[in-house]
Amino acid sequence: MGSKKINTKELVLMGLMIALVYLAGSIIKIPSVGGFVHIGDCMVFLSVIVLGKNKGAVSSALGMFLVDVLGGYYLWAPFTLIIKGLMAYIAGIILERMKSHNVVFSYVITFFISGLFMVVGYFFAGTIMAGFLTEKSGFLQGLIYASKDILGNIIQVGTGIVIAIPLSTILIKAKNSVFN
Repeated sequence: MGSKKINTKELVLMGLMIALVYLAGSIIKIPSVGGFVHIGDCMVFLSVIVLGKNKGAVSSALGMFLVDVLGGYYLWAPFTLIIKGLMAYIAGIILERMKSHNVVFSYVITFFISGLFMVVGYFFAGTIMAGFLTEKSGFLQGLIYASKDILGNIIQVGTGIVIAIPLSTILIKAKNSVFN
């Protein structure tokens, strides 16, 4: 986060977003073959809207990391920390560059691209995880194992986008009226 210090308001907002990301990722869970599908990605996107790319990435990464650790998915937690943090950071970078465009269009493009990163990130993480789950698993078997979660991850991020778009426009208006 550079040399800029975090003020109390920002720290409180980060804590709030960590909690909201955690709750959204752990309350509504639909089991899948290698884990579960949840609505936490919506809050990952919203954390970037509220906090920007750096603080949003940290809040998203920590909130989703807690989902895995407290949910018993310990082996996935380090991957989640990195993937969700980068997902939020990528969203933040894209939003910064698209400020002059239509807000809803910017959010759709931003969430789609960062969501695509998440799907690809978990595909590669699943390929790596296949090596830990079986002794005789090779690269091809890892790819096959990881491919089972692609559809679930697409559904998860798609649901997050559908929920986050209308909430984003409301949230940005509220943020502008309260903090400006």
